Amino acid sequence: MINVLLPSMGSSTFYKDSFFPKPLYEIAGKTMLELVINDYKNLNPKQYIFVFSDEDCLKFHLDSSVKILTPTSRVVKLRNQTAGALCTCLMAIDYINDDTSLIIANSDQIIDVDYRKVIKHFEMQGDDAGIITFPNIHPRWSYCRKAEGEVIEVAEKRPLSKDAIAGFYYYKKGSDFVETAKKALLKQNNLNGCYYISSSINEMILMGKKVGYYDIEKDQYRSFYSPAKVKEYEESLR
Repeated sequence: MINVLLPSMGSSTFYKDSFFPKPLYEIAGKTMLELVINDYKNLNPKQYIFVFSDEDCLKFHLDSSVKILTPTSRVVKLRNQTAGALCTCLMAIDYINDDTSLIIANSDQIIDVDYRKVIKHFEMQGDDAGIITFPNIHPRWSYCRKAEGEVIEVAEKRPLSKDAIAGFYYYKKGSDFVETAKKALLKQNNLNGCYYISSSINEMILMGKKVGYYDIEKDQYRSFYSPAKVKEYEESLR
């Protein structure tokens, strides 16, 4: 069993003109939510965990849509915005604070990869945590520095190398994420007041944990962070 945590709380200026919340934005005839859930179809057994805005669930029934698509999923509903994705994910602590493996991934992306191979790679390497990386240099992404087959440092919105993080974080034990996220909060390790998942990876490294990586090509990573990127993806399908 592996937990797949997909936080969807942060507002996006790119989608401010959309009446419906971002997970319901339609892409090639399907909602973003459907595409993201389908992205993990080959990974079994798994437990989906979603974190939604309580307002979006009341107005647009996001929780109901999720239950139709994956009836066994867990849904956490928050009344207020948090101080970033790290805090949002901690709101699911009741479901992830144990020895079960955990994936935390962006809820506005798909990756053209077999996640079974990714997890197997991390397991064979004996990694306590792992990230998927792709080549880039734009400061919109988070980045890692590698040495001797391991990740030795990560940074948010600052290129340390050409290895950008594809919004995918693996933890051999969910409790490791909870512990390192708390450490990042206590140290106030934030960027402009916002706490990112990447800060927990740095804490894993400081604890002497082994953090691995899985490289993909740039065109294997599809982010839907803006309507322009959605259009780019739809054109690629044609």
